[in-house]
Amino acid sequence: MSNQPKLLPDVKELQKSSSPFKPLNLLIAVVVLYIIAQSWIDTQMSFSALIHGWGNMISYLSGNKDIPNSSYFSPSYDLGEIKTYLLAMLETLEMAVIALVLSVIIAVPLSWFASRNILEIMFPQQSFVFIALKKILYFCATLFANVCRSINEIVWALIFVSAVGLGPMAGILALAVHTAGTLAKLLSEGNESIDSGPIKALESMGVGFFKVLIYAILPQTMPHYVSMILYRFESDVRSASILGFVGAGGIGFYLFDKIRAFENGSVCTILIIIVAVVFIVDKISAIIRKRYI
Repeated sequence: MSNQPKLLPDVKELQKSSSPFKPLNLLIAVVVLYIIAQSWIDTQMSFSALIHGWGNMISYLSGNKDIPNSSYFSPSYDLGEIKTYLLAMLETLEMAVIALVLSVIIAVPLSWFASRNILEIMFPQQSFVFIALKKILYFCATLFANVCRSINEIVWALIFVSAVGLGPMAGILALAVHTAGTLAKLLSEGNESIDSGPIKALESMGVGFFKVLIYAILPQTMPHYVSMILYRFESDVRSASILGFVGAGGIGFYLFDKIRAFENGSVCTILIIIVAVVFIVDKISAIIRKRYI
């Protein structure tokens, strides 16, 4: 009887290769646990402090019975105020819409320069000049995106308020810059995960970059683009709600004003409006995702 080749792998070798208890994995786990424990200690995180201070939080939310409108538990039902807040919330939504449009115009081409595989398609030449050019473009694109998204929208709003004055324009520019950096990062990750097969097929036929972009890249990346853009719009609506704290327009102006005046009933009304609008935006985004992704 002839010897047959061994088809099944050795069970012990398979268990050894797939075991999570490798020295490197254990070392990584120990380092992660140490970072978490040290961070917990350094930041003085304590559940007991929250439990002991729970009564103070309830007292703050309940307000002072001698001060009218100081309790959160009875929202303000003044129709004039509610109309003002709704109009301010509409302005907040409009800020988020314009900011999203501006950020997409910046982020989409920026994401191509922040993707190594897209740069290789743009500049397939492998000479020293083109290799250096691709590295410079990639570095500049990623650096610009990192700067834009690393600085909080509030800080950007303060900068733009000093340039264009108080009002929604400063808020729009702040949201647009921050969102452009964030979107560029998210979209570039989607670019780098595309299948290269259709791209190589078109390149083998001598097709130029723009046709490759339209017929091979965008059809693969579009679902990811739509998902990330919708996600950022939801985030921008929430962020735009507080930019009024620094005079950048929207409902945040009224929220900050009522918080400073300890008119917590009005604060509660504003928060209810914000939560309701964000909930509606989230549901609309879910419908769009379900239909087009």
